[in-house]
Amino acid sequence: MAQTSDSQPIAAQVSAAQVQGRLSAAHSLSLRRLVAWGLEVGLLVGSIALPWGAGELVRRHSTAELVPVNLAVAAAQGAIARPLGRSRQRLVTEVPPLTNLLWFSTLVLPGALVGSQLYGLATRGKTWPKGWLGIQVVASDRPLPSARKVLVRELGRWGVPAVVAYGVWLGSGAFPSLFWLGGLSLVCGLGAGAIGQTSRSRRSWYDNLAGTRVVLLRGGQILSRYYPAPDNQSSGSLNGDTSTSLTSSLARLTSKEHGGLRAIVLSPAESAVVLGPRDWRQHLPVIGALAGMVVLGVLGAVWLDRRLPQANQRDALFLALVENLSRNADSFSDRQAAALALASSQDSRAIPLLVDMLAQTSDPSLLDTLQQALVTLGPPAIPHLQRLNLALANDLLALPPEQRLLPQLRQRTVKQTLTKILVLHSGNLSQVDLSGTNLSYIIESPDAFTMVLEQQHLAGITWRNAVLSGARMRKAKLFDPGADGRQNTFDDWTTDFSGSDLTEVSLVAAHLRHTVFRNTSLLRANLSNSLAAYADFSGANASSAWFIAADVSHGKFNGTSLVGADLTDANLTQASLVDARLRQAYLAGATLTSADLTRADLADANLSEANLTAANLRQANLTQVGLQGADLSQANLEGANLAGANLEGAVLAKANLAGVNLAGAQFFTPERSQGDGFVTTIVAPETTELLVGVDFSKVLNLEGEQLEYICSQGGVHLACRAEF
Repeated sequence: MAQTSDSQPIAAQVSAAQVQGRLSAAHSLSLRRLVAWGLEVGLLVGSIALPWGAGELVRRHSTAELVPVNLAVAAAQGAIARPLGRSRQRLVTEVPPLTNLLWFSTLVLPGALVGSQLYGLATRGKTWPKGWLGIQVVASDRPLPSARKVLVRELGRWGVPAVVAYGVWLGSGAFPSLFWLGGLSLVCGLGAGAIGQTSRSRRSWYDNLAGTRVVLLRGGQILSRYYPAPDNQSSGSLNGDTSTSLTSSLARLTSKEHGGLRAIVLSPAESAVVLGPRDWRQHLPVIGALAGMVVLGVLGAVWLDRRLPQANQRDALFLALVENLSRNADSFSDRQAAALALASSQDSRAIPLLVDMLAQTSDPSLLDTLQQALVTLGPPAIPHLQRLNLALANDLLALPPEQRLLPQLRQRTVKQTLTKILVLHSGNLSQVDLSGTNLSYIIESPDAFTMVLEQQHLAGITWRNAVLSGARMRKAKLFDPGADGRQNTFDDWTTDFSGSDLTEVSLVAAHLRHTVFRNTSLLRANLSNSLAAYADFSGANASSAWFIAADVSHGKFNGTSLVGADLTDANLTQASLVDARLRQAYLAGATLTSADLTRADLADANLSEANLTAANLRQANLTQVGLQGADLSQANLEGANLAGANLEGAVLAKANLAGVNLAGAQFFTPERSQGDGFVTTIVAPETTELLVGVDFSKVLNLEGEQLEYICSQGGVHLACRAEF
C-alpha cells in the first residue's frame, strides 16, 4: 500500500500567508517579486549596455591604430544583425584594441550573470535580488527546484515574453526600431508576471508550468498542508477500485502547494495499477517510422527511374551538338547553328565550351553568334565571362600593337555580352560578383565600347576593383530594401564599388543608398540629384565631381578628396567629413546640419548661404572661405582657422569660437562715400542682431576694426566698452 513521509527538516521558508507586516502577505510578496524582477532586468541590461557603451565611446574618440574586430564579436554581430534588422553596412569591422576588449566583455558578462542566476536558483532557490528581498523559489514536492524545473521556469519567464514581443514588433510595423522592441519586451515581461496575480493561488503561469512557487522567507520549517485521508476511505480503497483510489490520492497529494510530501512507496501490484500494463500500442511510433522509410524508399526509386532516361537523353543531345560543332561544322552557318543549339539546350556544360570558343575563334563574324548564345544562357555565364575578361585585359597589355586587333574584338564581345546579361536580368542580380572586371569605355577604336545601364536594377552586385570609367548608369537602382520592404535592415541589397575606377561615370539621379565607394576613383563623376544617404565615400578621390542637389545625408567622406567638387544645395545632414579635403569646393546652399568636419580642409571653398547648424568644425582649415549668409549657430569652431574668411551676414549664435583664428576675417563690407576734394568717408555698417551675445573673448588675432564692429553689434569681448 502507498505510504508517505512527513519528515520536513527544511531550511527557512514559509508560506506568504504566514507573514505579518504593514502590507498583506499577498501584496508584500507581489511587490517584492516585482522589485526583484526589475533588479534582475537591470543587471542583465547593465552587463550588456555598460561595456558596449564604453567601447563605443572609446571607438569614437580614440586615436589608437584600428585592429579587426575579434572573431567572437564579429560572429555575434552577424548572428543578431538579421533578426534585429540591422544593416550589414553598419556592422563594425575595425576598432581600437580597448574597444575590442570591452565589446568582448559584452558577450562574457551576460553569460556569466545568467549562469550564476540559474546556478543560484538550482542550489539555493534564489538569485541575489531574490535573496536580498527575502523571497525564494521552491518546488511543490521538495524544498529546492531541480535544474530541469529551473530551466523550464526561466525559459518560460524570459523566453516567452521575448518571443511574443518580437512577434508583435515584426507584425506591428515598429520593425526595425530597437527602441520599440525594448519597450514591447518590457511590457510583455511585466504582463507575464501580472497574469499570475489574477489567480487565487498567486502563482505565475511559468511557476505552474515548472511546478514551482515563490515564497517569503522566515525562520522555521516549511509548513505542511497534507492531511491523511480517513481510515474508512483507506480501507475502502484497498477493497474497492485500487486504481481510482491511488489516482485520487496522488492527485490530492501533489495538488497541495505547500505539502511536505517527500516520497511515495508503492507495492508491485499498486505500481502495476499506476503505471499500467505493457501494450502493443506503445510500439506504434516505431512501426510508423519503419513504414515511412519504406514508402520514401519506393518513391525515391520511382523518381530515379523517371529521371535517369531524361538525363541520358540530355547527355546524348549534348554530345551530338559538341561533335557537330567540333567535327562536322565546316561552314560558318553550321557553327552558328550548333552554337545556338547548345545555348537553347540550357545545359550548364555548354557555358565553358562556348566561352572557350570565344577565346579561341579566329573568325570575327562568329563573335556575334557566340555573344547571342551566351546571353541566352544568362547569369550562370557571368563567372566564365569575367575570367575571360581579365585574361584578355592582360593579353592586350602584353601584345604588340599589330597583334591586338583580334583580342580587342574578343574583349568588346565579352563586354557587350556582360552588359546585355545585366540588362536582361535586371532586378535578379543580388549575388553577382563582377570584382575586377574591365568594362571601361573606349572611343574611336575597333573595340569602341561604352557600358550603358541607365534605369536598370543593379542592386546587390559586387564591383570591387572593377574598371567602369565612362559608364552610363543614370537613374540606375543600386539599392533595394529586400524582401521585408524596409530600408536599413539586414536583407537590403546594396552595391559595393570599393577600389573601383569610376572616372567620369554618370550616376545622375541614381539610387545609391548604402552604396560603398571606399577608395574609389570618382574623378569628374556626376552624382547630381542622386539618393546616396548612408553611402560610404571614405578615402575616395571625388575631385571635380558633381553632387549638385544630391542627398548624401549620413554619408561618410572621411579622408575623401573633394577638391573642386560641386556640392551646391547638397544634403549633407549628419555626414562625416573628418579629414576631408574640400579646397575650392562649391557648397553654396548646402545643408551640413550636425555634420562632422573635424580637421577638414575647406580653404577657398564657397559656403555661402550654407546651413552649418550644430556642425563640428573643430580644427578645420577655413582660410579664405566664403561664409556669406551661412548659418553657424551652435557650431563648434574650436581651434578652426578662419584667416581671411568672409563672414558677412553669417549667423554665429551660440557658436563655440574658442581658439579661432580670425586674422583678416571680414565681417562686413565697408561703404565708402566720396566727399569734397580728396576726402573719403567710411560709412559705419548698419546694426544687426547677428552677433548679439556671441562670445569672442577667446578668439585669436582680432584687429581693431573687427573688434569695433563686434562690439557695436552686441558681441561679447573683454575690450568692448559699456556703450557698445
